[in-house]
Amino acid sequence: MKFFNAICNWLKRIKERSQAARQERHTKQLEKISCESINVTEFNGCLYIAHDGVPIVRVDDLKAKAPDVLAQAREDYLAWRAKFNA
Repeated sequence: MKFFNAICNWLKRIKERSQAARQERHTKQLEKISCESINVTEFNGCLYIAHDGVPIVRVDDLKAKAPDVLAQAREDYLAWRAKFNA
């Protein structure tokens, strides 16, 4: 019986290590994706927080109130779409 329990515990540890390694790989992959897709870019002479190269929020506006930032972000997004998707 001890031998059977030892084998079961050994298999359980293997499974746990495998799951931990898979979770770590997944976390690193998500971090890589976030670093590649969310960054700072320049558009029309201003720096922006951007998603996949699309300017979203002006860096200068980060101290403003959220509704003002959102309105400016939408305006800048439309300008970006008009310039690059015309």
